[in-house]
Amino acid sequence: MAGGGGTNLENNYWPEDLLLSILATLPTKSLLRFKCVSMHWRSLIINPYFIEQHLETQQKKDYPHLIFAARASGTVLDMIFESMHMVLESMAIVDVEVGDEEGTKIRKGLKQNYSNISHLPCFGYFMSNSCDGIICFFGMINVFVYNPGTREFRTVKMQKKGFSPVYSGSIDFFDRIFPKDFFVGFGRDQVTNECKIIRLFTPKEENPIHECEVFTLSSDAGASWRGLGEVAYFIRAAQLPVYLNGALHWILDVRHANPSEVIVSFDLHAEKFQAISHPSCFSEVSDRRMLERMGLLSLRSSLCLVEGSYKGPPAQLNIWIMNQSNGIWEKMFSINWGLMTDGIALAFPIAELKDGTFLVLRSGRNLHIFDPESQSDSEVLIQHEKFVNYYAYPESLVPLYGKPLAEMRCHAKCCLG
Repeated sequence: MAGGGGTNLENNYWPEDLLLSILATLPTKSLLRFKCVSMHWRSLIINPYFIEQHLETQQKKDYPHLIFAARASGTVLDMIFESMHMVLESMAIVDVEVGDEEGTKIRKGLKQNYSNISHLPCFGYFMSNSCDGIICFFGMINVFVYNPGTREFRTVKMQKKGFSPVYSGSIDFFDRIFPKDFFVGFGRDQVTNECKIIRLFTPKEENPIHECEVFTLSSDAGASWRGLGEVAYFIRAAQLPVYLNGALHWILDVRHANPSEVIVSFDLHAEKFQAISHPSCFSEVSDRRMLERMGLLSLRSSLCLVEGSYKGPPAQLNIWIMNQSNGIWEKMFSINWGLMTDGIALAFPIAELKDGTFLVLRSGRNLHIFDPESQSDSEVLIQHEKFVNYYAYPESLVPLYGKPLAEMRCHAKCCLG
């Protein structure tokens, strides 16, 4: 397509809307190469309208891409000098034909691609949320955002305000470790399409009230953090924010003053916090202790809540989903708790597949395919030797205005300068 006939395809035979529709179905790696076909193709591919069209097309694909972050193995000296690496592995889910005694069947498999992010030391770095194909990490001093599709990254230095060199950690319901006194979230403003980093921190150790700062990832080399002042909501420590429809979401702390408020959202365009409706099972004040056994997810393009229930037997992991049209919460499905724990860490859904099954991370190490109808782990895709964080994402051309992790060699005139 990008060979000797490229000029004819471009100028004589292909209506531009048809060309854009075809290009939108292609992986980012191909599109980055096709930017070198001509100046015209380059202008099409970097156009903000096409970037959104490509993202929307990729989000509709049957299978999401996956990425997991694990600590690279290291010696004792590595640990002392903090030179261990964060290893990222991106994976694509594919259908694979397998044969057995009953004949040929289709099963799910993975195509893998390892990336060693050597400039992310393990100590003090945590995984935040993902948004529109971009993954966010944060440490005590820096925030690191990375687009696995384009391999573009950007590092943003934290402000000294609210910074404490003494690390204080906390563990969530799924045995994931987080810093106790500050949060980082990442998302996109749906009006301007700008990427924004949100930082919540306690300016003083004895002060439980968070302050909020925002950093907009633009091409402006002089961009800096903007302070938004104190947050009126007492947000629970040790949790990942969930990005959905231009807003970040957190669960509130059990000590939050208003017992009717359970979940808070931050609108990335208006840059304001507000509480949202909550599932009916939390209508009683006495149920607020359940906040410590809850987590948020994004499934079916909706906000979902994972809640550990001891009302059994058997004990269950309940997944609730919020109807976006009316704000009413409904139970999506439940998981028998006995199936989902090995006494180490609970499992939670990562993404829904086209056949109604779910990718589930179990015990912090193993990636399963869970069938809610039969309440069974139908397949095990990965058994990892270390604790890992998995995220589902669509391939994306969303720019970070940063640097490529690995330079793409191209000498075409359209790519110079």
